[in-house]
Amino acid sequence: MSRVSFRQADIERILRAAKNVGATVQVDIKTLVVTIFHPTKEAVEPLSGLVRYGEENWDDEDDWKASV
Repeated sequence: MSRVSFRQADIERILRAAKNVGATVQVDIKTLVVTIFHPTKEAVEPLSGLVRYGEENWDDEDDWKASV
């Protein structure tokens, strides 16, 4: 077995194991460093405060100072 096929077999084994647990894998082929990101169990909240499409609706500066 050549070194290349041995390395390929290792990477395939890592990818199959990660798929079984639902993890994400990052492989650096040049240095053969594998980083495994395990799935999180808690739900991730969606981003909030995104800019809406359409006309901007800015508050007056005086209203902002009063609320702070």
